[in-house]
Amino acid sequence: MDTPKLLGHSIIRPSKINLADQIHYILCKEIHAGRWEIGEKLPSMMTLANQCQVSRMPVQQAIERLGEEGYVRQENRSGIFLASTAPKGQSLGVIGLVLHSNPKNDRELEHLGFEQLLVHRFMKFAAARNYTTRVYYAEDQQDWSQINQVGAVFDESVKGIVSLVPFLREDISGLDENRIPLVFWCEPDHRCSPCVASDYEMAFYCLTHKLIQQGHRSIVPVAWTNYTVDLNRSYFRGYRRAMLESGLKVREDIYEQTLSIGSRDSLAAHALIQSLPDVSAYACVCPQRADQVVQALTIEQIAVPQSVSVACGSPERNPLGNGLIMSGMGYDSDKEMRMCFELIREQSMRSQWDVGTVLLAPYWIEGGTVAAGPHFT
Repeated sequence: MDTPKLLGHSIIRPSKINLADQIHYILCKEIHAGRWEIGEKLPSMMTLANQCQVSRMPVQQAIERLGEEGYVRQENRSGIFLASTAPKGQSLGVIGLVLHSNPKNDRELEHLGFEQLLVHRFMKFAAARNYTTRVYYAEDQQDWSQINQVGAVFDESVKGIVSLVPFLREDISGLDENRIPLVFWCEPDHRCSPCVASDYEMAFYCLTHKLIQQGHRSIVPVAWTNYTVDLNRSYFRGYRRAMLESGLKVREDIYEQTLSIGSRDSLAAHALIQSLPDVSAYACVCPQRADQVVQALTIEQIAVPQSVSVACGSPERNPLGNGLIMSGMGYDSDKEMRMCFELIREQSMRSQWDVGTVLLAPYWIEGGTVAAGPHFT
């Protein structure tokens, strides 16, 4: 027997989630995805019921709930119309956000500001979808297996948890009624599932390829000491692939050398620049390192981008000291957060998931620090 579907989504029988809740979830998902414009008419209850192969009752219950939440309005003899894509007033629930507390080393201290920025963005994103956010700071001695146990850290009002902290997930096979849907929003980690991240290897492949297209042949990769070993290697793999495809020399020696340059060690960065007089482009993994390179080049009176190009991952929009905006590969945090919500909904409905890590594609940000290389034709 074929599985009934509503708007392309399967109606699961049997399921811990009743039919009305499943229909409500699917309609919410399509509303959030932009299937209908404000004021547009939705399919009739009978049409929806026929698609689901159910009676009219669960459809009516789902529509009534959408009306209470402010998503739709019903007009006698006219039908059901979309009233809002993010209704205000009645909260749709709470999303838990897990961070690491009590940073003990410089690497974690460096990332405090970045984490707080992510928290602010997440709260704003959740609020636009009529969810509130509850932040929990987990300590090292935390029983991580209990993070998504109902009543251990979060109560039953929490509809899903997004962890910025990677840890070994014990309930990998699925969820029971005492577990809250959990998604990891962090760099890819084999311990975490499901995990949402940007494709850092692809980002550095595209960044390096862009520099090659501009005519650069002597390109060195610059790592960041505060990133994990796995993340730095992901960036390097992208660089290496692009260079090998073009038959260019891979400078792994330089990459390894930059791993030992501290985040505030401007002297070491300056010494590196002095030792590489024939380099025409620097591919930096982050804006902090790129800014350090630009400062060293400026001290050496090497003009950017006229003499040397610099690009990085996740460039900031604020101008550098020379007034230029950094060029590089950007990541879309809104897409990452949207995917986190999608995976939470998927777990809520199916009590399981079929993905390990979701990698989202980066995009090129056109700044002013990349110009045609000396071999441009």
